[in-house]
Amino acid sequence: MEQNQTIKEMILEDLKTCETIWNAYSHDWEKLSDLFFRLLHRYDDKIEGFDEGLCVIQEQEASAESAAICRQNIKTLTKRLKAFLANNCSNEGLTEYYINQEQSNIDFHADFTSVRLSLGMLSLAPQETEEIMEKLGAMEEICAQVVPRSKKWDALREYLIWLSGKSAEIAMLILPLFFRINDKTTTRNVL
Repeated sequence: MEQNQTIKEMILEDLKTCETIWNAYSHDWEKLSDLFFRLLHRYDDKIEGFDEGLCVIQEQEASAESAAICRQNIKTLTKRLKAFLANNCSNEGLTEYYINQEQSNIDFHADFTSVRLSLGMLSLAPQETEEIMEKLGAMEEICAQVVPRSKKWDALREYLIWLSGKSAEIAMLILPLFFRINDKTTTRNVL
């Protein structure tokens, strides 16, 4: 119990540090990479699955894209720290807790506007955001066509293949949009 209290205090302190650095240096590659590696080295052997599924960071290359990757990784690690706290600082049942949290976050009734907003909240590289928004626009046009569902599906297949190369977080936001081919009318929102 004493060890759990110690790790709990350590996590709470690190979460405060994360918030402070995030608010002050959210685009500073050096500060973010220092924070990322500190969290990774501190908890990797203490929290089950702590380092799984993180994006690779090239330490030698300080760029806006590297900072975006670092932000995404830090966001993932802070979620895992909070999940570990919520699981009473125990690895017992932690994987199931992660899975339950992920399952509850999928919006099967998502529309293109809500997905765009959700994607805008992620810390993605500008090039990736632009690519995704372009693909969403094309998908929305296909879904808005007044044609049989089978024809829409034929046109959407290439986007499903494209989506398979994206992270699970991005894929889970976009996948429900494929069900929009069932809509009787999907109107295209022109900005």
